[in-house]
Amino acid sequence: MKYYKDYIKNLQIKEEEKQELIKKVIYEEETKVPFIMNTYHLSNILGIKWKNFKNIINNSDKLYYDFKISKKSGGKRTISMPNKELLIVQKKIQERILNNVAIHNNAYGFVKNKSIIDNAKKHLKKQMILNIDLKDFFPSIHRGRVFYIFKNICKYDNDTSYCLTKLTTYKNSIPQGAPTSPSISNIVAFMLDVRLSKIADKFNITYTRYADDITFSGNKESINDSLLKIVSEIIEECGFKVNTKKTRFASYAGRQEVTGLIVNNNKIAIPNDYTKKIRQELYYVKKYGLKEHREKVGFKNKYYRDHILGKILFVKQIDNIKGEKLLNDFIEINW
Repeated sequence: MKYYKDYIKNLQIKEEEKQELIKKVIYEEETKVPFIMNTYHLSNILGIKWKNFKNIINNSDKLYYDFKISKKSGGKRTISMPNKELLIVQKKIQERILNNVAIHNNAYGFVKNKSIIDNAKKHLKKQMILNIDLKDFFPSIHRGRVFYIFKNICKYDNDTSYCLTKLTTYKNSIPQGAPTSPSISNIVAFMLDVRLSKIADKFNITYTRYADDITFSGNKESINDSLLKIVSEIIEECGFKVNTKKTRFASYAGRQEVTGLIVNNNKIAIPNDYTKKIRQELYYVKKYGLKEHREKVGFKNKYYRDHILGKILFVKQIDNIKGEKLLNDFIEINW
């Protein structure tokens, strides 16, 4: 940091401008969010030549490939994958900037050393569970909200914040497919997490958020329609919307789920219908071949094999016996 301070002191600019830059250097020392003086400095940090940097900024929306995948709830989800050059840049932004911005302790999705299992464990042995889904989570995080992160949280100037926003957004929102989007979503949702955590503390209940899945759990006297009303208002005030079709109360006498995992009987389990669907997919691939099956189910993404394998390894994490059986079936197929 001394290098930056000495460099700034020797700049031919007004004294108040020097002091403002030094404040930003001190901010890095306090928060670990890296000091970036201007857009040229940003291009150096990202390891891009200035000419290439400007070209990426000016054509960022043309550097994505869109494809659709099926949702568990039905319908299709659009995935927007950045090209190789932009992907490398986004990974550097993730590693050098976003990983150093604070997120809330109750955020579990896309967080290092936290998993969907850790999230579910927080809600074991609870009388009542309330599941809330945030509607259009990534699309609701528009460029203005992303610019706010770089300008007001990272303390970068307008031009640098604008460039970072262009590098991490697509068609006016954060894209599903960019490595930067998960971290940005957690940073944007920080105030939501703060306010909902305070509500949880007030009623002595548990709160977690895994991406767009919000879960409250506790005694049945506290987990009720009144809580849902308060929480829904806070969600709206924080710039998000509740997907009312997925809002659900579940008592310990019924099936309690947290982010797709069953948490009844003080243990975490995979729903039977999830493993059944994987078995069906493996059966049809084995019977008809990968290409024909992909065409039948409308899965155009060439990474279908990895998609299935990922599901199986997830099952294995929760239930080793079921996972091993599915993995053996997977290995038997001539992919």
